[in-house]
Amino acid sequence: MLFVTYHFPPSMAMGAQACTQIARYLPLYGWEPVVLTVKERYAESLGDAPEREFPGRVVRTGLLPHPLAFYRSLKSLLHFERNGTADPGGGPENQGRLRRWLLSLLLVGDGYTGWLLPASLAGIRTIHGASVQHLLSSGPPWTGHLVGLLLARITGLPWTAHFRDPWTQGAQSKPVSAASMRIDATLERMIIKRAAFVVCVTDQHTEMMRRVYAGFSPEKFITIPNGFDGGEWDSIGTELSVVDSRKDTKFTITYSGTLYQARNPFPVFRALKVLIDAGEIDRDRVLVQLIGWCDLAEGRRVADIAADCGISECVNMRGPLARPEALKALTGSNLLLLLAEGLTAQIPGKTYEYLRAGRPILALTSEGALADLLRRTGGAWVVDQRDVAGIVAAVREIYRRWNDGRPLAGAPQASVSGFDRRVLAGRFAELFTRSARSLPAGAKSH
Repeated sequence: MLFVTYHFPPSMAMGAQACTQIARYLPLYGWEPVVLTVKERYAESLGDAPEREFPGRVVRTGLLPHPLAFYRSLKSLLHFERNGTADPGGGPENQGRLRRWLLSLLLVGDGYTGWLLPASLAGIRTIHGASVQHLLSSGPPWTGHLVGLLLARITGLPWTAHFRDPWTQGAQSKPVSAASMRIDATLERMIIKRAAFVVCVTDQHTEMMRRVYAGFSPEKFITIPNGFDGGEWDSIGTELSVVDSRKDTKFTITYSGTLYQARNPFPVFRALKVLIDAGEIDRDRVLVQLIGWCDLAEGRRVADIAADCGISECVNMRGPLARPEALKALTGSNLLLLLAEGLTAQIPGKTYEYLRAGRPILALTSEGALADLLRRTGGAWVVDQRDVAGIVAAVREIYRRWNDGRPLAGAPQASVSGFDRRVLAGRFAELFTRSARSLPAGAKSH
């Protein structure tokens, strides 16, 4: 089968990890993936250490310039700046609206459409050179699904579209207009119509898709959650043990990932300040470690946020770590922090690694998919990010239990074993096999 994904190692993005893990374990179920992705120089979120090597075949392509690059070049050539003296739109307000409208059209799909043609051409060559029986595309970026759509139409192969996040029904991080949203909605509908299966990672997103696309069979939409790489955890030999509370140890709160959109550690920093000032937490016995790309939160330096809360000496910015080191840091923590403000139909990918680590979790999130999952698995506190008293109470209770030598446990491993990628890959394989059986008599693989 051909697996189309923009994000793939050496990228350390969560999407790259998810796709690598799916591809790694599909052969357990008789499906050998060929991965179609970008050349390494275009990979994003690079770290100092490579991901676990993927043993299968990887086809890498270049990129064409994105239309936005031409826009920026033209803007520079004409010396047309947002606050310049030129005013072709009748004033700054009109000029801003025109610029936003133009940007929204340039970013139809996403900022990766320069990959569409190179990936499609490489995909056709790969399909004709191998015994490909199924197509799988994963997004975001949504350009991967557009590649899948073209390849499915050209070759007639069955195709599964894997939505790791909502597209048109989700929050938009790019400039949008009524026109651009209509085009995106049309593209998404084309994808839904052509795909044999549409895989979402939460039940909430699956139900949303079924409502929006009520004209299609509900059986087209399937939930296969994200998960953790059980083989990776086995290989590092981490043991789930009680992290002790000896007087020479520190109560360690760990966040792992990227601080993007509205993800901000300030509510926890503020709670620690309150508890330290009240004498309920010993300043010298608490540590917040931030692993990953955590220098900025909502445009501010995290170091400045910590300083404003008076806890600079309690915060350790560790940056991206090699995977084994990062996983061991999770198991060595007393509390794992999830920041998921505004997410209702999504669950951050790191959630499943947190659950596998077996440590208590504090999730700052609204009601929705993440809150539902953590209540089912146990071992977690779910608090609205605006609930100052609730966050203080949660940190107080977890610290107090640790300090008294009665640390709280995380989710039982029996409740999270179904999220092992070795298990989840089998659910993808089942879909591929079902679609292969539904091929018309006489249809051939490519």
